[in-house]
Parts: sequence; structure tokens; C-alpha cells
Amino acid sequence: MWRYVVRRLLLGLLTIVVITFVVYALLWALPEKPYAFLINRPNQSQAQKAAIIARFGADKPFIYQYGIFLRNLLKWPPDLGESLTQHNSVSGAIGLRIGNTGILMISSYIVTLLIAVPIGIISAVKQYSKLDNFVTTASFIGISLPNFWFGSMLIFAFAVFPHEHGFPTIFPEGGMHSNNSTGLLDLAWHLVLPVIVLAVQGIAQYARYIRSSMLEVLSQDYIRTARAKGLAEGRVVLRHALRNSLLPLITLMGLDIPQLFVGAVVTEFVFNWPGMGRLFVDSASSNDYSILLGILLILSVFVVVGNLIADLAYTWADPRISYEASR
Repeated sequence: MWRYVVRRLLLGLLTIVVITFVVYALLWALPEKPYAFLINRPNQSQAQKAAIIARFGADKPFIYQYGIFLRNLLKWPPDLGESLTQHNSVSGAIGLRIGNTGILMISSYIVTLLIAVPIGIISAVKQYSKLDNFVTTASFIGISLPNFWFGSMLIFAFAVFPHEHGFPTIFPEGGMHSNNSTGLLDLAWHLVLPVIVLAVQGIAQYARYIRSSMLEVLSQDYIRTARAKGLAEGRVVLRHALRNSLLPLITLMGLDIPQLFVGAVVTEFVFNWPGMGRLFVDSASSNDYSILLGILLILSVFVVVGNLIADLAYTWADPRISYEASR
């Protein structure tokens, strides 16, 4: 097991290095380099400009610059340069936002799993029932809802419409906190609408996967044998069928991290949520390439770690899978 983990970590590290090379090469090929605005800032002395050039190797060939970039990346905190718009270092600007995105993504993930797993199980157990037909139809609708449109409709229904007709707003139309408030209840109040937007598509997708996987497992011989032995239906479904139907869900969860971030980009923009998604949009519109590079690197690390966790979770879901003999 540990040999496999070490091999996967080394492979993940190599993958991240390749990603950094590709992304840095694409940014380096642009007419305006990520560090150009630092060098061209007004009221700088020649000594200050020379220090910036040496910091990024701006007067060196591409490979040399990339080597300096990797060296700066290994520092703590990583030195990815200065932000053009945030008046902060790249590490500092992302550090201020990554926690806010984590709160939104983890909250929506928890809501998704708490709702999707029971719905998928019940839909599979009661196949072709009215509930199953409703879940199937609702899943197609949920997957088809664009985040931008759905979020806008929720803002109108729960914030704009009540306010225009003299009623108190049910939920705030955006932001992370009310004025002069940093309490958990206020944060939860602001989380409701963006979490609903992110969770609806996840619930629809996960419920369909769980239903499909459960139906396949419930038709297996060992399930019929368990029922023939007189085991309670709940024990058969939850202990025998569910655990063996989790592999597709685990795979989906490991691969869903970048997709969830993509959804968070749109959702954070709609609800003015101060997270990495909103920072990514603002940086892209202002050509703040250093911020874009930092966010892409973090996303690539999330993908590698998510896939490793999914691989390790396979051994819990299916005891037949073992990495002891991996070479």
C-alpha cells in the first residue's frame, strides 16, 4: 500500500511539474509577460528594476526563467510574483480567498451527498415507481439548469421580488456577510442560495450514478443469496448492495473537484462571493496573469490529490482491490 502511495505521489508531482511547464509556457508566449507590469511601474529606480529582473530572470532565456519560476514556487509562501489588481502578492491574494471558496465548496458537497445518496438508493430499490420516475425527471432538469440563470432566478425570487413589494428579503442577494457581522448564523444565511445552486446539479448527477450502480448490484447473485438467507432488506441494501455500488461514485467524486470549482467560478460571480472563483474572473478580465497561474496550479494540485484519495478509497469500498502487490 505505502509503495503504491509513494509511486502515486511521485507521479502526481511529475504531473504537476508538466502542468506548470505548459501553463508557464503559454503565459510566457503572450506579448505581455506576467512580470512586465512590475518592471514598468512608474517612479522606480534602476536598482529596483534590476532587482525585479533578477527575481524572475526576465533577461534570461525561457528555460532559465522556468527554472527560476520552479525555485520560487518551492519557497514558503510560494513566490509567484505580485498581483496587478489586488495590490498584494499572488500568494497573499489567493490566501485571502481560498478559505472562502473552501467553505462554499465543502458546504455544497456535504449537502449534495446527504441528499443524493438516499435519493439514489430509494430510487433504485423502488425502480419504476412514481418516486423513481419523479427522481429521474428531476435529475434531467437539475443537470440542465445553467448556474448563471438559476442563481439569478433565486436572487430575484428570494431577495429582489420581496424587497420591491415591501417585504423583508428572505435571503441576501450576495456577499458573504452582512454589514458589521461575522457570525456563523449570518454566514449560513448567505450560504443558502449559492449552496443550492451548486448542490442541485451535483444532487441530480450523483443520484443518477448511485441509482444506476445500485440497480446493477441489486441484480447480482450474492444479493439474491443474502435475501434467501432471510437477512433484513435494510441490511441487504445498505451493507451489501450500497458498499459494492460505491466505486463509480468514488471515481466521480475524485474527478469532480475541478468541475465543482468551475461551477463555483460562475456561482461566486453571480452571488458576489469573495472566493477564488470570483478572483479568477476578475483576474482574467484585467489580464492579471500571475493570479491566473497561481489558481491553475492550486487546481492541478486538487485534481492530483482528489484522484489519489479516490484510488485509496477503492480498497475500502471493494476488499477485492489491493495495492499490496503493486510494482
